[in-house]
Amino acid sequence: MRYGYFDNERREYVIEKVDLPTSWTNYLGVEDTCVVVNHTAGGYMFYKTQEYHRITRFRGNSIPMDRPGHYVYLRDNETQDYWSISWQPVGKPLEQANYTCRHGMSYSVYECEYSGIKASQKLSVPMGDAVELWDVTLENKSDKVRNLGIFSYAEFSFHHIMIDNQNFQMSMYCAGSSYEDGIIEHDLFYEEFGFQYFTASFEPDGYDCLRDQFIGLYRTEDNPIAVENGKCSGSAELGNNHCASLQKNIVLQPGEKVRMVFMLGEGNRDTGRKIRDKYGDFQNVDAAYGKLHDFWQDKFDKLQIRTPNEGMNTLINTWTLYQSEINVMFSRFASFIEVGGRTGLGYRDTAQDAMTIPHSNPGMCKKRIVQLMKGLVSEGYGLHLFQQRGSGICKGNRGNGVLRGKSHLCR
Repeated sequence: MRYGYFDNERREYVIEKVDLPTSWTNYLGVEDTCVVVNHTAGGYMFYKTQEYHRITRFRGNSIPMDRPGHYVYLRDNETQDYWSISWQPVGKPLEQANYTCRHGMSYSVYECEYSGIKASQKLSVPMGDAVELWDVTLENKSDKVRNLGIFSYAEFSFHHIMIDNQNFQMSMYCAGSSYEDGIIEHDLFYEEFGFQYFTASFEPDGYDCLRDQFIGLYRTEDNPIAVENGKCSGSAELGNNHCASLQKNIVLQPGEKVRMVFMLGEGNRDTGRKIRDKYGDFQNVDAAYGKLHDFWQDKFDKLQIRTPNEGMNTLINTWTLYQSEINVMFSRFASFIEVGGRTGLGYRDTAQDAMTIPHSNPGMCKKRIVQLMKGLVSEGYGLHLFQQRGSGICKGNRGNGVLRGKSHLCR
């Protein structure tokens, strides 16, 4: 079964048959902010640590698969029909709509054409800013005026992956949300810097900060009540589960095209204003794409091979290096398999990753080698898994037991 193809010119994997039997994930971000996202926009975002500073929630190994995510819903306000730009979560029949996903170097693009509307949602994390951009374009391909509602959706996390999944008496009261000046602010009360924001390049026509108000009782992300009704409820609360939903109503003339950018970031409302001022200018959005392109192109230019096998060229010249660089940046504990329940460095995995990037990232290669040396113990073996503890002592794992370091300080 063929699901897609490698576009070597753009360095993308293009998924044309989106009902994959399992997730095809990508990683957005090359600094402190990372988004792990799949071919249907399911996934999660974290800042610096996937275990202790999750920004959006994720339910791994669940049914439906790979929920929730970073979604944009579209609604025809005349027919009351609605769909999502990514195939999931609404999941329109594939014979009625044309869905594709393109995973590129630190960006993913979701495209669909349904009911005469061509839509695109590009996710990326610009260098230098702790924010994820949702770059949305809509085009009216029909011959009539279209009245559309646009709704964003992401579910905020309580930061710590364990708090997301237990002790709800505490966790349900540890966070709050508010809306002001076109910005949703999510506040983790028990953390000094526990703020996230969600805003957009436009003035919203509605909002919801409470997950259960947006989704509705006995519903899922498939059929949120706010989208079905065509109107957010303006919910916010100092407690409960929280989400990021901004609503915009637009009228598109035949052939008309519109662009808007949602912004999900680390920081409080004041930070959100600054980021909105910056990326509300689409020239800055396009410049961020160029900077990411140059970042990866510089790495690829360090080594390119030519063999008689095109598949080997594709694998080595782009995807092996890309995967190794991402692993070195964020470790292998951020994925849909390791969903952030533990952090640290696996000895074998880290060694394998580091040995592939001395030409493209010598600084990180050296850093990982030094860390691996500090993961050695006096008996002569390396710890299977060890955790960097600032100026403290490594805590490592040997088999099923925990071994506290002897001669291996991790500074």
